[in-house]
Amino acid sequence: MRATLVLICLTTLALAGCWRRPTTTPTGHGTFNLVCDPLGGLAIRRPIDDLCGPDGIGSANSIAQNQVKNNLCAAQPATTVNINQLTTLQSDVATLGIQFGSPETIPTPDQRPKLRHPDVTHGIAVGEASLVQFVGFVLDGHYSNVLDGEEVNCSIAGEAMNDIHIAIAEAPDAPACDSVTAEIIPHFRPDSWLALATLNGSNASTVLRNLRLDRALRFTGQLMFDASHMPCTNGRPAREAPARVSSWEIHPVYQIDVCNAGKSLSECAADAPVWTPLDQWLKQSTHLARFPD
Repeated sequence: MRATLVLICLTTLALAGCWRRPTTTPTGHGTFNLVCDPLGGLAIRRPIDDLCGPDGIGSANSIAQNQVKNNLCAAQPATTVNINQLTTLQSDVATLGIQFGSPETIPTPDQRPKLRHPDVTHGIAVGEASLVQFVGFVLDGHYSNVLDGEEVNCSIAGEAMNDIHIAIAEAPDAPACDSVTAEIIPHFRPDSWLALATLNGSNASTVLRNLRLDRALRFTGQLMFDASHMPCTNGRPAREAPARVSSWEIHPVYQIDVCNAGKSLSECAADAPVWTPLDQWLKQSTHLARFPD
């Protein structure tokens, strides 16, 4: 009789609830405190802030990179950068004698400071930990690493615990391999910025249009070198790597603004008075959708 009951339970487990997948509770790895606040009063303390500190988890090399990824204290003023400069900085990395290209081959803590001044021949003054601005068009926005998490976020699964990965290019129809990456970290992430995680899939162009984000955006944040990945080669992404022209990222993002002057880059210079903070822009877009002219 007992054997029969066990057999019935196993064959009908989905309906009878005899066997449930075990659940796990995320283990704490320190706390994240907002020592600097570059988020313009939009910061919201999140559950991950009490579970995962700025070191994340991993090897000494990974922790050194994690600390950069979570740095919210890059100093003013911001320097405007473009695709050509970030591509040049990518080629400069090879001359520094530091490793990159996969999670297993990233700079050691002793090598990492070399990335602060990576260019010695082309007159590019910025490097890792510099505050920069990049103006471009969003090609894609989505939550990354949601199934397993990543070490910088203590390998905790779920959207709320992981970065929003944004691909930005200097033309709205540019191929992904011509894009650079901006990362919105989960720590103290503003509510209004969550909208950028929906800009993917077959409806991406419709969502961009409905939110009036089919125009230039300005991303301000720390420049960092994500040594865990390789950039595209000959227009093709490296294996198991996001499509990008350079592994230099705006990471973390400090501020996001929308160009209110028009939809061309020529109308949207980074230092022109044409920018509306994203949270205000989305409120205006919602109002217009409800009460069109």
